[in-house]
Amino acid sequence: MEIAPRHRFVWLALLMAFALPLLCSPASMATRPHRMVFAHYMLANQDYEPNDPTGERNITSYEREIRQAQSIGIDGFALNAGGWFKEPRYIRRASQMFEAAYRLHSNFKLMLSADMCCSNDATDVEDMVRRFANHPRYSAIYYKHNGRFVLTTFSGSSHGPAFWQQLRDDLEKGTHPSQQAAPRALSTASGISSSAPLCLELIPAFFWGGELPTAANIQAGLDDYTSIIDGAFYWGIAGVPGLGHAPDQLPSSEAYASVLHTAGKIYMAPICFQFWGANAGRYYEYSGYSGMRAMWINAIRVTHPDWVEIITWNDFVEGTYVSPIDDPAKYAGANDLDAGAAPPSTLRFYHSHRGATELLAYFIQWYKTGHQPAIRNDTIYWAYRTQLAPDPTSATTIKQYGPVANVVYITANLTAPATLLVTFGNTTKAIDLPAGSTDVEAPILSGYAPHFVLTRGKAQLTQATGDDAVTTEQLAPNFYYSTGSAHD
Repeated sequence: MEIAPRHRFVWLALLMAFALPLLCSPASMATRPHRMVFAHYMLANQDYEPNDPTGERNITSYEREIRQAQSIGIDGFALNAGGWFKEPRYIRRASQMFEAAYRLHSNFKLMLSADMCCSNDATDVEDMVRRFANHPRYSAIYYKHNGRFVLTTFSGSSHGPAFWQQLRDDLEKGTHPSQQAAPRALSTASGISSSAPLCLELIPAFFWGGELPTAANIQAGLDDYTSIIDGAFYWGIAGVPGLGHAPDQLPSSEAYASVLHTAGKIYMAPICFQFWGANAGRYYEYSGYSGMRAMWINAIRVTHPDWVEIITWNDFVEGTYVSPIDDPAKYAGANDLDAGAAPPSTLRFYHSHRGATELLAYFIQWYKTGHQPAIRNDTIYWAYRTQLAPDPTSATTIKQYGPVANVVYITANLTAPATLLVTFGNTTKAIDLPAGSTDVEAPILSGYAPHFVLTRGKAQLTQATGDDAVTTEQLAPNFYYSTGSAHD
């Protein structure tokens, strides 16, 4: 039968719509991905700007954060959505973030991370993907690997394999179409989402075997999902990296990599700067930057993950944030700090993690290239708690893991040997440092902020003072690091 020219494109579109699911080949059969680095972004927080009725101030704020992340080598954000239709603020904020990335035209990528802790169901998760992956304005912003739109999660294995298989089928076949508009989102993304079939790459963070799983735990979990998922993300932050025994999470990351790569699946590894479950009464000591270094070196030399996700850009209550924000509590109404250990309005309780932001660029380059970067400037990075550690015999209800100590942690990236002077009040400690990248410690004293002077021979290379004084006063327990950096 001859098809009239005016009808040919309609027939072609219909043919592609029905054929598309057949083109979604498993990731294990496709090209292995380039090394990418993402950061987990909590849409529950807006960092610098509270809700703006026009959305313009929020979009500008998101543009600022995208530029901050991109400047250190982060390729995109995984947008954590703890709700959707039942909590439409998440849809609005996601639309603002996509609009910010669209306006920047900087090739910064976004993908959704469905947080299955709370109110999300299949209808919510399917709409998360469709609303942006099928959107003519935002589809190019949504991260794709081998032409497949990536969806990750926080937890979700309790829903069972049938749930995730059906969700995948719905997205790839266009079944169970989206039927709800989102009137509180930006006008560009407020209509009913297109349910056109799309190829999906599902990389969930299922807690197979808990927070410190073994290879057997992971293999047993994967066996139930091997035909459903394309890889997995290990949410490995509840540990002491490099401790050498439990609760060291590096062996679990190695187990994830071994099981997934053997199965031809994608592995996305975690990187974390600090983890304090302030709303769960537990603290894991990362010893300044050395814990994060241990996670990076493990990824670079041992596990060789396809992708890395930094946990997190802006989860302020858990302390994992690597955003260079000065004080999350300073921006009233922008951030959800209700679950913290102090009232949300408490200034200088949360501290800047800009030292971690800046040091990340070094490790991101190392991971992406496979070669340790040459150090071209002398730089020191510091991290310290602003309260003295609780006495181990005290009645504190916070469970502490790892070597919690009253010290300032310093990482020095030096072009040549140098001497670092660390001063608290009238007490100074001199530390001789070699060339290269080194982690050291110095005792802290209450009543003072640390002062740092880096010298080489008779020349002073740089000096700086920490933002916050150390105190014995404990209106609320505070394990958040105060950080900073200085370079020549």
